[in-house]
Amino acid sequence: MTFKKIKVVYFKNNLSTYISNWRIWNGQLTKQPFVPIPQVVVSFSNNTHDLSVMLSYLDTKLTILEQMPPLKNQQFDFLTYGESISFLNVCYILISLLFDDVSGIIQYFYNENEPNSGVTENFSKLLEILKKKKLPDDLSKLLVKTIKQFPAMRGRRNDLIHHYEALLISLDKNQEGKTIIGHFGTMQHPTKEYGDIRQYFGSVLCEYQTLVDNLLDHFDTKFIEWYHFKPPRDFNILQGYIGIMLWWANKYGNYTHKDLVIEENV
Repeated sequence: MTFKKIKVVYFKNNLSTYISNWRIWNGQLTKQPFVPIPQVVVSFSNNTHDLSVMLSYLDTKLTILEQMPPLKNQQFDFLTYGESISFLNVCYILISLLFDDVSGIIQYFYNENEPNSGVTENFSKLLEILKKKKLPDDLSKLLVKTIKQFPAMRGRRNDLIHHYEALLISLDKNQEGKTIIGHFGTMQHPTKEYGDIRQYFGSVLCEYQTLVDNLLDHFDTKFIEWYHFKPPRDFNILQGYIGIMLWWANKYGNYTHKDLVIEENV
């Protein structure tokens, strides 16, 4: 499957590639067999792929909803509406899992090099430990300057999984007659409006990528201390849906980076 809005994305700050380069360089410098791929990295790669696919489907379905005529007789596409809700729910779950994977990757390297640092594989618990000031200072500074959106998003994910919440999509018209698509939760009375879908996920993905950017900068310093080298950051060429997380963060979440280049299809 391809995501037709993206021609290609060029970017250096890819966490999976960074860890792959670490494994290669570590093996070459130590003359030891490559370290097995940590299972949390496998999970991270799988969830990144799955979220990218779900975002591409969600964006396609939202575009169809935006282009539909007003609700009249049988003209409303209830199938697309229902599919959009399903993809929306899955995206909430997957992006929460990605934050947990990042926390697990941090834990893996700290457990290997600084045992008893207090890092946990659950990102929400990691933030709780942060509040108690029981994390290494450099890691605490990294998290404090990054995390704003995650707690609210995590709360909605928990409502979906544990509290019987249901998300629905709202469709409205602005003054120019353009369809505006939002989403809301049904558990509270009155229902709680969560705002524009693309802008919301764009802001969360912007926060996620900023966390990864800062983490790689942090790892550059720590890996020199731990392994006496820092892995190179190669330019990744991301085509189709593989680049959609960065595209969405940039287009809807105002994410920017000096090394990010996105070419869209005209």
